[in-house]
Amino acid sequence: MSTVLNNVSELLAIAHDYRTRGLVIGLCHGCFDIVHAGHIHHLKQAKAMVDRLFVSVTADAFVNKGPQRPIFSDQCRVEFLAAIRYCDHAIINNAATAQSLIAVLSPDLFFKGADYCVSADPRLQSETAVVESSGGRVVLTDSAVLDSTSRLALIISSMGM
Repeated sequence: MSTVLNNVSELLAIAHDYRTRGLVIGLCHGCFDIVHAGHIHHLKQAKAMVDRLFVSVTADAFVNKGPQRPIFSDQCRVEFLAAIRYCDHAIINNAATAQSLIAVLSPDLFFKGADYCVSADPRLQSETAVVESSGGRVVLTDSAVLDSTSRLALIISSMGM
C-alpha cells in the first residue's frame, strides 16, 4: 500500500529498512500538476526496474510553470500520486530541485521522462551529479506515451474552464 511521507526523517527510516533488506530503490521527481497518461507510463516503467519506488512532488512555492500554476496544491498532488499503484511512497520536496532529497535517499535509480533526453537543464545536471556521487544512475524512461501538463493546461484554459 502506498503512503504519503510527512518528512525526510520518515523517508530516511523507510529507505534504510529497504536497503538492509537488499531492495533496489528508485526515485521519480517532478511537478505532477495534472497527472496524465505520460506520467502513468513513466511511473509504470520506473516501478518495473525497482523494488520500491519513491515519488517526490515539487512544493507549490518552487513550481515555476507560469501564471496560476500549479493548478493543484502540493498536498493534492502528493496524495494523488500515492494512490497510483506504481508508487510505493510519495513526499513533497520543499526545495527548488531534487538534489537534497536525492542526497538523503541515495536512490539506485533516478528516473526522468524522455522529454529530458536533449535537456541542458542545469537542475537535471546537478541532480545527476548527486545521483552518480552515491553510486546511482539516471534512467530516462521511453517516449512511447509522451504528453505535457503545460499542453493540457493550455487546452483546458482555451476551453474557458
